[in-house]
Amino acid sequence: MTDSEKYNVNFFKPLSDHAKANTRLIIILATIWFVAVFGFQFLLMALNEPTPENSYTTFQEVWPQVVENTDSTCASKQELAKTFLYVLGKNVAVKPDHKMVLKNALSRLVFTMVPDSLNGVLKEEPGEESLALVKETIGLTEAGFGKLMIDLLPTSIVKVEGAPISEECITAIPGIMELYLVHNQNALTDFQFLGFPFHYWYTAQFLLILFVVLCLIYAVLIDRSNEKFDFVEET
Repeated sequence: MTDSEKYNVNFFKPLSDHAKANTRLIIILATIWFVAVFGFQFLLMALNEPTPENSYTTFQEVWPQVVENTDSTCASKQELAKTFLYVLGKNVAVKPDHKMVLKNALSRLVFTMVPDSLNGVLKEEPGEESLALVKETIGLTEAGFGKLMIDLLPTSIVKVEGAPISEECITAIPGIMELYLVHNQNALTDFQFLGFPFHYWYTAQFLLILFVVLCLIYAVLIDRSNEKFDFVEET
């Protein structure tokens, strides 16, 4: 090997044995990192199964009954109203146009449940009187999760002019509810590790630890390689 070849450093076309060993080591460690990151994501996608929340199951049961008027009892409408309110509680995750559809549908649904003498309250901008009426009509209590749903009412109710939910909303609502209430889950997302879902712990903590470990491995092995090939770094 000529002097020019000996001192020519090219990662993609290594000439010396030391450079070739260094390149192999980097490729191996980078491959481990790539598989750990992207292989896990592909594994999640392969194992994922659409899993509905309990609220979506409730929605599927009461939505056809209310829309088709096969069961227009107060209990069915209350359950449907709570599912709308539950999705609105996701707030940041819900798109603005979806929020408006759900707010309109929720307000109009409540309109159909109150006595005619109180309809005028819901035709005004939401205030203490209308919020108290909605709270009572839906059947919300201060206990448990009900308190959180009550807190959502001020931003979830809009004034309405009439009762029927528009055909446009009726068409859009099933897709909206499925989007926010059906999630991809599998054994890796359901399994808890150190208090976290395993997939969250793996991506948020394990991959960081693995990166540091791979850096340490590289440092140790490259030192051994330097000794093996009598490679001395200039200082």
